Amino acid sequence: MKRLFPCAVLLALFLAPGEAAAVETAIDNTTIELVAPTGYCPLDRDDWPESGLVDFTSDGIKRQGERLAYFVQCELARSWHKGDGSKDAEETVDYQASLNFRGQDVTSAMLKELCATLRKGDDSSKGWLDIFLRAFKGAMKGRYGGEEDATLAYVVFGHENTGCYVFSSSMTKNREQVYTVSALTPIKSRMVTVHRSRRFGVTDLLKGNAEDVIKQLLTASRETATALIAANP
Repeated sequence: MKRLFPCAVLLALFLAPGEAAAVETAIDNTTIELVAPTGYCPLDRDDWPESGLVDFTSDGIKRQGERLAYFVQCELARSWHKGDGSKDAEETVDYQASLNFRGQDVTSAMLKELCATLRKGDDSSKGWLDIFLRAFKGAMKGRYGGEEDATLAYVVFGHENTGCYVFSSSMTKNREQVYTVSALTPIKSRMVTVHRSRRFGVTDLLKGNAEDVIKQLLTASRETATALIAANP
């Protein structure tokens, strides 16, 4: 995969907070512009986190994807690049490509079929309450029991005009829970996934904020996917 964005990354790091930045990349020699939500700037490749790669395919939700760009709030991106302060971002935007779709011309019909296949294997049959309780128990075991990261749980919202939307709950290496709404969409016949993520603490869970957070992430994910499509006619 050819990447074309180092200069764009460096330029974006000096943009004023609130000013949107974009990254240009390529998938199978197809140039794609990855848009940034307002107030977000891309991290330099050397600053990308190691975790959080997910390749949504019919073979399984946990396969590794390939990162294209990683955005955090612009102020944090500048301090991150300088090595100042914490590198923990509360909210992130992560663009990835699917290795399993490399070299394929992905159509809307293919994505709709993939979305339906993913839905057959998701955790929706267990109900939201069960998913939240399991995530809470996983956080407690991870924080106090020394266990490995909790298994990823996911629920497919469904296919829309702008793509297939998936909610997932995962655990970071430092035992923090992360909620993500991912939009899978074909851009110029290439599969692109954009993850809108937010850290979700145990206190948030106890306060019952989960539903509001998920709704906000879904709205943000739709907006990002719509902007991505518009930027790549």
